[in-house]
Amino acid sequence: MVIHHDGTWLSFVKAGQSKWQVASTSAGRMGGDRYLDCAYHDGSFYTVTFYGLVEKWDLDDLSGPTREEMVFAIPAAPTVLTRNMVSTPWGDLLQVIGFRALEYPHATKFQVCKVDQGGCKKVPKDLLADHALFLGLNHSACVPTRNLPGVRPNNIYFSAPWMQHAFLSLLETPNNWGGVRKYDMERRRIERAFPFSEIKELNHFKYSPSEVWIAQNL
Repeated sequence: MVIHHDGTWLSFVKAGQSKWQVASTSAGRMGGDRYLDCAYHDGSFYTVTFYGLVEKWDLDDLSGPTREEMVFAIPAAPTVLTRNMVSTPWGDLLQVIGFRALEYPHATKFQVCKVDQGGCKKVPKDLLADHALFLGLNHSACVPTRNLPGVRPNNIYFSAPWMQHAFLSLLETPNNWGGVRKYDMERRRIERAFPFSEIKELNHFKYSPSEVWIAQNL
């Protein structure tokens, strides 16, 4: 499954097929909404939009792709930067929300929620235990850290894209965005994960490339 057309289209292809099929050309009913991420979980695809709409997709229906709303959309606060969907090894589906923290100037925080039939509920800050989250535009994952030297457990690693929908908010968080970062859920602190070459011209931020994760065979 892929998100394209600036986040407004959703398409998929099945194993053995040679052509992509369009599942949706509208990211929800509210104007200005768009798809931010999708994940495969427990035999189904799930998507999340900028306004927080979480949909479960049935791609095998004879009449075509159908969707079920798991979490309803509301107009996004100007502090929301990203949303990601992550399937965990213990069977949970998580929505991870990156946002600009108003109480601390230029700070970025993350909120993790568990998605189920009851909606989206906050989880304890030690939920990940000996696991870490890797978030990005290509694929998001929850992996054990015991075989990954240097990767801290209970941390969120993310490639921080300069996404157009949150461009103005991102300009207010220049010291906590861009490059590859890690967020400690226990200490609620954000740090650089790798060296990063600063971009001096603000007008170039939205055109900056984003790093992608390459998963090893675990």
